[in-house]
Amino acid sequence: MTEKYEAIVIGGGVMGCSTLHYLAELGVTKTLLLERDTLASGSTGRSMTILRMHYSNRVITEMAWWSRGVMANFEDEVGAPSGYQQNDWLLVPGPGNEDAASTNVKLAQSVGVETEVLSIDDAISRWPYMQFGENECVVWEGKAGFADSHLVTNGFASSARSRGASVRLGVSVDEILHENGVAIGVRTDQGDIFADRIVLTTGPWTNVLLEQVTEPLPIHTVRHQVMRLKQQEGFEKVAEPFHPIVVHAPSGMSARTDTPGYALVGYREDPCDRDTYNQGVDTEVVVEGMGLFADIIPAYEDATYVNGWSGLFTVSLDWNPIIDRVPGFENLVVGAGFSGHGFKMSPAIGRSLAELAVGAKETTFDLHPIRFSRFEEDDLLKSAYGGNVFA
Repeated sequence: MTEKYEAIVIGGGVMGCSTLHYLAELGVTKTLLLERDTLASGSTGRSMTILRMHYSNRVITEMAWWSRGVMANFEDEVGAPSGYQQNDWLLVPGPGNEDAASTNVKLAQSVGVETEVLSIDDAISRWPYMQFGENECVVWEGKAGFADSHLVTNGFASSARSRGASVRLGVSVDEILHENGVAIGVRTDQGDIFADRIVLTTGPWTNVLLEQVTEPLPIHTVRHQVMRLKQQEGFEKVAEPFHPIVVHAPSGMSARTDTPGYALVGYREDPCDRDTYNQGVDTEVVVEGMGLFADIIPAYEDATYVNGWSGLFTVSLDWNPIIDRVPGFENLVVGAGFSGHGFKMSPAIGRSLAELAVGAKETTFDLHPIRFSRFEEDDLLKSAYGGNVFA
């Protein structure tokens, strides 16, 4: 018997599950999500899950701010907990970047974000256990935080399933079926399945399917390493155990508290093979990352490395996502190239992909800046800092 759905979503990370949820919100409930492994088994499950809104481009700022609201009220909106924890967020932008920081802060404030540029003296007066070297300023956000990637992903999936969606695990999609510029279904290792529309959210494996129907996107994968540290005994006597999230832009180091008494430090983005990369943490990265963190919060000089992991960022040329219909296919939608920003924007991304899939005349966000064609048009998004992951 032929299987036919209103929509098929390929990929069971937070993007795919968020899309499934928002399709249901838009009334499209005869849907199927296909995942070759388990939900959140790829990049999603290896994210540091930091939620912040400091960006150089309006659409990304708006999407991050809107998504933070969903994460903070997840149980009311989705019906499940997200593990959300509100936390101060501090960016150390590095010498010579005060103007760039001010520009981005003004953009965020215009969207409604609670944020400001602090002098080093102001920052030290608020967090006397921290030090900022020869930097000119620090950026603060008061309603940043973090959440749990598995809770969020499964929450979105459960919400959609409660309204009729199906989630099928252990299924590999080998081909997108299409005729005369129309995507009609997918070929899997368990047979062909048909649909009125298809959404592709397969992260590092996006081009494997996309290049069957059009030119591949200019994306590549990098390995992001995360280490888990245990605060030393008596940490609370010299620093706040639940201290602000810290981002050091010059080095790319980011850190946040984890479960009580522990912290996560993320460091390095190195090109790698998506299928064979080392999923552990390199010894030299542990040493460098812990050292950078201790330079800002000296109380971590005596912290203990417990364990760690590596995950994949799927990176576009301008380190910003692609959310668009595939050229020539009105019913084939792709979300890719999230470049380390994805989890924090996943509600807005799922909403946008769902709107594109149903053919909405207007979308919640202006998606033109993150369209598919911007690369060949040389109309890339720019960072105030001239960098990458902190764009």
